[in-house]
Amino acid sequence: MPYILTTDNRRQCLRNGEPALNAGELNYQIFYYIKHNYQTVFHKDTIKKFIDDFLGARPNYQRYNDMTGALIRCKKELERRLNIPEFVADSLLEFMEYYDLEIAKYEDLKILENGDVE
Repeated sequence: MPYILTTDNRRQCLRNGEPALNAGELNYQIFYYIKHNYQTVFHKDTIKKFIDDFLGARPNYQRYNDMTGALIRCKKELERRLNIPEFVADSLLEFMEYYDLEIAKYEDLKILENGDVE
């Protein structure tokens, strides 16, 4: 689990919905949101917004890879540290599946542009 320093205001920015700048911040943002909302109002649309903001208008391989890793690690930490319903943690894997088609299209484009693995 990444830890965002308390000596600046980055934690508050992420809590207020400012886009995450790296995978660690995305992990923190999603973990914080779920930790504080899963028992009351848990909106998958909010998590999707965090992910979409992180990916940006022109996602690249690194962003997709970082997003995938952040979701997996966040799921693992939610299970390890919080006594939350399984469906909540598993919903993060559903997000990965949701983006699979988008990632596959990106990969196919890059194969056309750069050639496939020999």
